[in-house]
Amino acid sequence: MFEKFSDHARRVVVFSQEAARDLHHDYIGAEHMLLAVLDLCEREPTLGAAEALAQLGIEPKAARARIALQPGPDNLNVSGYIPFTKQARKVLENSLREAQALDDAHIGPSHLLLALTSAAAADPETPIGTAITALALSHENLRAALRAGTAARAAALVTPQFAPQAIKALAVAKVHAQQSGSSTVDLGHLLLGLLALDDDVVRPALDAVEVDRDRLADEVLGRLPRRE
Repeated sequence: MFEKFSDHARRVVVFSQEAARDLHHDYIGAEHMLLAVLDLCEREPTLGAAEALAQLGIEPKAARARIALQPGPDNLNVSGYIPFTKQARKVLENSLREAQALDDAHIGPSHLLLALTSAAAADPETPIGTAITALALSHENLRAALRAGTAARAAALVTPQFAPQAIKALAVAKVHAQQSGSSTVDLGHLLLGLLALDDDVVRPALDAVEVDRDRLADEVLGRLPRRE
């Protein structure tokens, strides 16, 4: 399963170990994983999990401060391998299901966080249950925030399409390029294409600054290289 973990998810595992050691705990629990996810979100606020938390009004640093975990004895020397608790292992397993439910190929911090909220709902009296409750976080509102963030990012990646007028301008530019014997459509050809159209933006803008369109077109035509 770990081969499906993204680099960020692997960092969560490392941070979980560090959180357990800092608290002198000889185990990694779901609560340590929550601290780790919040730590990563604080360091990298552009992560999907971080943006979802921000949408829900949860600031990672403040959230970490609100999670009260009882430290272990100072004389407990925690080194080497630290085992996961049964609950934490269940979270790791469920994170794969969360990724599959969202049609994601890899497990990331968002999926771990979703699995943590499910663990909290299943065992509200455990440390992870108390911590998630303190943050007023739930599986439902987190998933909704994640889906909203995914939709927003997808919308931002949509390639703009050429409007009909722009397509006409390009066609005119291509004609000018062919007439001048050019194998490429240059900026001059594009400008001629724009000047040839009667639109609601370019023409009024040129008129506003008192540009003689016919004279400008003649100047451009005179400067275009022609193949003899």
